[in-house]
Parts: sequence; structure tokens; C-alpha cells
Amino acid sequence: MIPRTDAVLHIASVTDLVAWFATTAPGHLAADGQTIIGFDRTPTHFTGDAGLVYVRVPSAEMTTWAAAPGVTILARAPYAGPGTPDTVYAALFTDAGMVALYDAVYDRTPFQADDGQGGTVTVTPPDRFGQMG
Repeated sequence: MIPRTDAVLHIASVTDLVAWFATTAPGHLAADGQTIIGFDRTPTHFTGDAGLVYVRVPSAEMTTWAAAPGVTILARAPYAGPGTPDTVYAALFTDAGMVALYDAVYDRTPFQADDGQGGTVTVTPPDRFGQMG
């Protein structure tokens, strides 16, 4: 079995990353219809052109991700089964600098929402924007 690594990536500009992959690693942009299938990932969470994505890639490919312009690996761990996302997020949330990049794209601040009955309810977003099983 090929060793795999799970990671949360911060992408400063998704547009720039796609352009870079188009010239340096077009296999990462392989598509099946409208969906990119070049690597295993969650849907990208966007704020503007910045994004967060949870990936599971062959461990040898982490060097490609680390070299990609505008990509910061917020946290990573060797894939070891269903508990791997817990390990990745635990590492991420212990590094204040990485949390700042994460929070700049995924807002975890509680907010008020209409409760459908004339009042409001406090909604607290989950700490994790996504993960793979």
C-alpha cells in the first residue's frame, strides 16, 4: 500500500494555484466532468480567492504541495486510519500562527441567526471546516 498523508492546506490564491498546476503538474487538475479528481480532497472552503482544503495524498507528493506557490501546510499527519483527522486538527490548533491563517478563511465566530419563530439562536460553527473519513 502506498503511504498517504492527510493535511490541511491554506491556499493564498486558488486561481494562482490552478494556473501553477496547469503548467507544472496538470495531473492534479484531472477532471471527471466538472469535478477535479486529480487528488483526494474535501470541497475547498473559500473566502474570496483564498481557500482551505483537507487532502489525502501519497506521502511523496507532500513535497510538491510544500513547493506550490501560496500554499501553506497548516498541519499534516501520516494516514493511519479513521483517527487521522483528529491528529491533523489537534496539531493545527496548537499552532497560533497556523490557526490565524485558518481563521482568516474559515470563520468560527458564533453568530445570531433567525430561529424561524420570531427570535434568534446562537449558531457556533464547528471547529473543522471539513475532513476525510
